[in-house]
Amino acid sequence: MPKTLSHRSIRATLTGGAALALLPLAIASAEPVWPDVVVQLHGAGKAYIVDTRNDSVIASLDTCRGGTLGSTTPDARKVYVSCAAPDETDVVVIDLKERKVTARVATGNRPKHGLVSPNGKLVGVDHWGLSDGKLRVTFLEAASDRIVRTIDIGVQGEPVGVTSMHNSWSPDSRYFFTMDRVDNRVVIVDTRDWSTSTLASPSRPHYPVISPDGKELWLVHEGSADVKPGVVVFDLSRAGRPEITRLSMPLTGEEVAEAHHGNFSQDGSLFMILNRGPGDNAVGREVAFFDAKTKELAHRVSTASTGVGHAYNSPDGRHTVVTNYGNNVISIVDLQEMRTVADLAIGKGRMGHVAFTKDGRYGYVSNAGDGNLYKVDMTRFEVVREITTGGGMPGGGQALNVWTNVFEELPR
Repeated sequence: MPKTLSHRSIRATLTGGAALALLPLAIASAEPVWPDVVVQLHGAGKAYIVDTRNDSVIASLDTCRGGTLGSTTPDARKVYVSCAAPDETDVVVIDLKERKVTARVATGNRPKHGLVSPNGKLVGVDHWGLSDGKLRVTFLEAASDRIVRTIDIGVQGEPVGVTSMHNSWSPDSRYFFTMDRVDNRVVIVDTRDWSTSTLASPSRPHYPVISPDGKELWLVHEGSADVKPGVVVFDLSRAGRPEITRLSMPLTGEEVAEAHHGNFSQDGSLFMILNRGPGDNAVGREVAFFDAKTKELAHRVSTASTGVGHAYNSPDGRHTVVTNYGNNVISIVDLQEMRTVADLAIGKGRMGHVAFTKDGRYGYVSNAGDGNLYKVDMTRFEVVREITTGGGMPGGGQALNVWTNVFEELPR
């Protein structure tokens, strides 16, 4: 049976700086390991482990309701699954070698997206609901799956919808960036002394993305009636992390406006922002490309994919695969030629997430409608296999293999 850990019992064993002594902050020297499996998470409470050498389902594990997002450790030994459904409190730990659930850790109200640090030492967990009226950020030690710190942050406003969203780490694993959607700000946790600081967002913040050199934070905010969706760029190299500039999506011909995710291209030259539209009207099609150096709009495309949400980089950096919250189409964009090279209609529901093989030959795309996994040949741009995982049950979530900080980007 997997162990169940309570944050209250564990916190009681740590006093003063005792937790800090457990957490060396040196950057891991080894490159992240690409496993020979893809883990497809499923909102109905399953994780399917697929062997990419023969595309067989080698394990079907019970996780939790709302367990659609997760994070792999850099050594590819574990996956942490966040249980985001109402009344859920756990992060579920999967051992990839043993192919089993080894722990369930209670962290707070509706864990959203736990993220493993670049050095593999910590897992930072944010939450979709307040805990005792406060925004909770919980940190696990990856070696033991024990909670080493719980930080409850006071908020001034009243929650409207979910209270957090996504996270990211600084390259040196010292700083953890998370979203406060109650008071519209970024919360930054310094894991050296567990102090916190904040940066204001012009509308509801969605995704904090650290530039490849670690010097800038590109904060994607969703937009509002008064503010166009876009990005705020902060200077992380200067005291106070001052704002550098604000970038707005052009929204050319768009009928709806709500930015979702953003990420850098693999070479770091471009930043891509996607206009999904609001959750009840996810029909946005625009992907905007900004020059990361000049901060100027470089290009935009309208895709056949609707409710666009994520732009997944291929391992060679040549293409980005645009996935969505609307129809069952993925659009593949050539980043050198800046044009769409393929639109693939796949399965019976929206296509949300992709995981690539290390050589970039294949992408495994998760379908949220029929719950299955689809293998795409990235040289011919065609589906070559349907892997039955969900079996027609809706809820296919993230597809995981190698560790990522921003889940559309890959290790550089």
